[in-house]
Amino acid sequence: MLSDDRSDLTDKYIAALRHPQPETRLRAAWMLGRMRAKRAISALVALVIARGDHDPYVLSAALRSLGQIGDQQAVPVLADLLNDSTAPFMARVEAAHALATIGGTEAETALEWAAQHDTNERVRHAAAQRLSKDTLTGS
Repeated sequence: MLSDDRSDLTDKYIAALRHPQPETRLRAAWMLGRMRAKRAISALVALVIARGDHDPYVLSAALRSLGQIGDQQAVPVLADLLNDSTAPFMARVEAAHALATIGGTEAETALEWAAQHDTNERVRHAAAQRLSKDTLTGS
C-alpha cells in the first residue's frame, strides 16, 4: 500500500531505478530529482556508473536529477562521465549542465577541460556555455 509519506515514496522511486522497463527507471530518476531526494544520490550515482543500463535516456534523467539534487558528492562521477568519450554525447551534455548547477572547484575544472579539449563539438559547446553563464553555484 502506498502512503503519502515522502520517505516511503522516495524508497519506492529508488527501488524503481532497478525496474526492468527503461521507462519506469526514467520516470523514477526524474521524480527523485524533482523531489530533490538526497537519499537517492548513491542509487542515482550507481545508475550513472552502470551507464543507465545502456539506455541513454535513463542515463540522462539520472544525470539531470543529480544536478537538481545539487550535492557535491555527485561531482566526481559527473566529471568522469563528462570526460568519457565513449558515453553518449547527450548524456555528456547533461553532465555538463549538472556540474554547472552543482558548482564548485572540481565541477569548474571538469567543465573547463571539456570546453577546451573534448573531441565532440556539442560537448565542448555545452561546457563552454555553462561556464560563460556563470552558473557555478558552489564557486
